[in-house]
Amino acid sequence: MEKPVLSRAMLIRGALVALLGLTVAACGSGLLPAQNQKAATLFDSYDQVVSAYDQIVPGRTSEDDLVRIGFDARTGNVDVLSYLGIQELYMPRDSFKFDQLNPEVRRCILSETGCLGYVFHPAHNGSRRIGNTALDVLGFERITRSERWSADIVLLLRGGVVVHKVFSGSPRTESIEDKVSPLGPLQDLGSALAGAVGGIASH
Repeated sequence: MEKPVLSRAMLIRGALVALLGLTVAACGSGLLPAQNQKAATLFDSYDQVVSAYDQIVPGRTSEDDLVRIGFDARTGNVDVLSYLGIQELYMPRDSFKFDQLNPEVRRCILSETGCLGYVFHPAHNGSRRIGNTALDVLGFERITRSERWSADIVLLLRGGVVVHKVFSGSPRTESIEDKVSPLGPLQDLGSALAGAVGGIASH
């Protein structure tokens, strides 16, 4: 009694797979999924971050100017440092002597409460599936391209004006994952059939 049920299931699934394949082929690559994760930042690209950073002029750019440029501490994904945090950032485990620091960094630390540091971490991490849409949706081959960029911007302010800035970052990191399933949508069906046959044989 089990065999007719399995045969009908196979026919129905085969028909659905064929119908899905025709539908996917007609719709094109717009069906492939994509995912984007962006840190709480106003920047959409690494180049935008670099351009904004270049607008910061130590000794002239105020905190209000930073907000206008795009470095707004209220957007999140930013560390706010007191003079003690700045000292730890620039002198980890006493690996640097105080008199070796940049003069503006020294003056900022010595001003104590008049010194404020921001460390911004703008970043973007996105992935999308590429390749043959029908093969992807039917499960034969799924190719995923992932791209990521990130930056760290350290800004020291004394008296509400930027006195020192440092930039570091990773412009672009890209990876491609190619996952191939020769049986495609029949992979799960094959496992189900093996389980069913095993169940019948055990009786």
